[in-house]
Amino acid sequence: MKKKTTALLLGGIATLLASCSTVKIHSWSDPQFEGRKIGKTMVLGVAKSDAISRQYEALFVESLSEQSIESDSIHALIQKTEQYSEEELVAALKHHNYDSVLITRQLSETERQQVVTTGYYPDYYDNYYGYYSYGYALSYNTAYVQSFMEFELETNLYDVKTKKLVWTGRQIIYDDRSDLTNMKGIIKGVVKDIGKKGML
Repeated sequence: MKKKTTALLLGGIATLLASCSTVKIHSWSDPQFEGRKIGKTMVLGVAKSDAISRQYEALFVESLSEQSIESDSIHALIQKTEQYSEEELVAALKHHNYDSVLITRQLSETERQQVVTTGYYPDYYDNYYGYYSYGYALSYNTAYVQSFMEFELETNLYDVKTKKLVWTGRQIIYDDRSDLTNMKGIIKGVVKDIGKKGML
């Protein structure tokens, strides 16, 4: 019984950790823009690593193309590693006739700790009367403290013509998975939410 309970709890913990990769915590869209297609879109990922920015943008372009949305990575248009100036961004948007620009940036990073238990079993008297009378206490087999990084990201979608913010969403991701898995999770959440607003 004790082994079965421990195995079940280990499975539950694994499922919980696996589900913590990406969590949508907030999104907003301009009611006047809902139902309108975002049109041709430029994607910009702001990250400390130029390689990660390029990979993120490429994945986003691929995801939007699956929704029949024409889009491009800014890194594919303007070859540079430094931050783009406002003039460069405006010129690129105008020159290539973009309707929207989508920008993802990191807001914060925080180190977190959590106690992870490898399972527990009920500790009570061996007969049913003892159980009924005294209740039981949970005894943990083993436990340890796990450290992980928590990142909060924000994705903003702007209408190029009006320069207005038309959709924004914030997500929290954890480093318990690879950069690639987290990127795909972010993109999937953003595309799904924008799609619900009738913008794709």
